[in-house]
Amino acid sequence: MCALVTLIIIIGTSLATPSNGVFIWSFALPILYYLLLGKQYGVIFSANLLVIQVFILGSKSTHAPFETFNLSLNLICAYFSIWAISHVFEGSRSHFSKRLKNLALLDPLTGAGNRLSMNHYFEVELKDKSQLYLFLLDLDFFKQVNDEHGHGVGDQVLIEVATLLRVVLGRGYVFRVGGEEFALFSSFANEEAALNTAEQIRARFENTTFDIDGLAINVTTSIGVAKFKSTNSLESFVNEADKQLYKAKQFGRNKVYCKFKKEHDDETVVA
Repeated sequence: MCALVTLIIIIGTSLATPSNGVFIWSFALPILYYLLLGKQYGVIFSANLLVIQVFILGSKSTHAPFETFNLSLNLICAYFSIWAISHVFEGSRSHFSKRLKNLALLDPLTGAGNRLSMNHYFEVELKDKSQLYLFLLDLDFFKQVNDEHGHGVGDQVLIEVATLLRVVLGRGYVFRVGGEEFALFSSFANEEAALNTAEQIRARFENTTFDIDGLAINVTTSIGVAKFKSTNSLESFVNEADKQLYKAKQFGRNKVYCKFKKEHDDETVVA
């Protein structure tokens, strides 16, 4: 659309005499570019239009009303003003749009995705689910951290936990789905690779001491692992991982539990 409108105005400016005023429509185009194409392409299109129109109108400088240099200078300055306003407005709009999106999709404490973000990722962004695994992770006895050291320290631990999960998981997505519960989505070549990663996460927590305002905080984690099946919805997928998480907590915590469908339907326990 932008290209078509631009082409019409450029051709009209080229064919008509300046007194017809077709070139005046050029002043509306920077606004259109920024609204429809965004900041990056708005700059490119606005700059190209200015160069082309100046060249065309410059070749008609002997025609009215361009006999005087002052008019040409004022027109160029007016175009630059509209361009600058459009640029600033789009930058501000884009910034606030991004902030609103972050408020809607990110957990404000940890910066991890929230449940809404998880739903959007699973239903919209994720195209290939064939090798997808879900780790549902819960911090063991985290309530004791809040009770002994206060919620401020507990919040700092959660921030460190989210950072650690992103580092250890590497390629994957981390979502905070409860107070001290996180959901991790990632694709793996096979079940063994998925379990090895889950065990690495569990072991990393077991061997990590978080330094929070001079306090040494140790937390372990229980992890339930589920492999995506074509019949899974997000809800059923999470429920499968949640069942394994419940077993990991029920049978001692600081464990990884999973149940993969094979020739036999036995349960795999790590740690």
